[in-house]
Amino acid sequence: MKREPKGNIRERINRGKTVYQVQVRIVGFPSRTATFPTRRLAERWETKIKAQMIEGRHFRDVEARRRTLADAIDRYTEEELPKKRADTMHRYCLPWWRARLGHLKMADITPVAIVDARSQLAREPYTRARQGAKRTLLKPGEKPAEYKRSNSTVNRYLEVLSHVFTIARREWHWISSNPMEGVSKLHEGPGRVRYLSEEERAALLRETAKDPQLHCMVMLALSTASRAGELLNLQWRDVDLKEGRMLLGRKPGQQSKLETKNGQARAVWAQGEALRLLQERAQTPHRDDGCVFSSPSRRGGQSRYNYHDPFVAAVKAAGIEDFTFHGLRHSAATYLAQDGATFPQLKAAGGWKSNVALRYVHLAANDMKDLFAGLSTKVGGVAEKGKDSE
Repeated sequence: MKREPKGNIRERINRGKTVYQVQVRIVGFPSRTATFPTRRLAERWETKIKAQMIEGRHFRDVEARRRTLADAIDRYTEEELPKKRADTMHRYCLPWWRARLGHLKMADITPVAIVDARSQLAREPYTRARQGAKRTLLKPGEKPAEYKRSNSTVNRYLEVLSHVFTIARREWHWISSNPMEGVSKLHEGPGRVRYLSEEERAALLRETAKDPQLHCMVMLALSTASRAGELLNLQWRDVDLKEGRMLLGRKPGQQSKLETKNGQARAVWAQGEALRLLQERAQTPHRDDGCVFSSPSRRGGQSRYNYHDPFVAAVKAAGIEDFTFHGLRHSAATYLAQDGATFPQLKAAGGWKSNVALRYVHLAANDMKDLFAGLSTKVGGVAEKGKDSE
């Protein structure tokens, strides 16, 4: 049962002037004391603090004045990051925010401070390579190239910081509100959808056919709209070689943990040539953990398949520009939309929880332009004939 906070206003003489000192106390909360030049101001402050204590905000205000953003980021890194399937974005976003705003108390972080940092984030150059790194391609003495962050990258930084504040408010009770609510995101424009034309697809498959494992993985991506990570984690125990059914989602060596992007397993079906290649792949030696795709390990045995380098080489040999492995997923979704797949069907096929699948529906709608043009011509011709007969 909550106890009503008690207030006490005393008149005091300070340097020959009368001032009013007010103290508010409640069991379970630190006491608050302040001094004002008039009794009216003292009474207003007393009423405000009492209300905050009763509503439970006062403790959060005390924590917000005691804790820094660096404290929040450190705790978030220790407690929240291990829960995330993919934390790469957080690993380089959080240190940036810690370096820029980490010294500030949580109570002092305002939307204005975040907006100023956002502007700096978008404006400052950064590098993707450094001398001395384990896998750097920089030659001795070579200066790394500099880049500017895109609006979408800046928005991802903002999302990471916002979640830190959300956890600090909802779980740790360090703050009463999220300052990110007063910060807008930058305009990103439409999402990138790069898919293969028929000519490009044929050229790429001619090149990947020279590498059976790469060819199988590419065909599955094109035939099932699967992500690279989902295929790399695919295990033979989750493959029905007769029906072509594949369960995407389980991490190698684990019975239940799901490793799809949204944490939900889904089933896809390999048909035709993709199924034939998968059945052929099953006849080759594979990793001890049962993964479908693998690469020879330096220490002997098999390890995670390095598809990136051979895929980039195949794309280059096929004469295709501006295309990544993830574009195979875009291509598969686009082909499905062009063949009449509905929005719910696309979401189920690709495992999307958001409205990303709408991109492919809209893309397919653009391909209907010629069809509607023919319809308009036909209808317009009938209308013109009717007009001439009047």
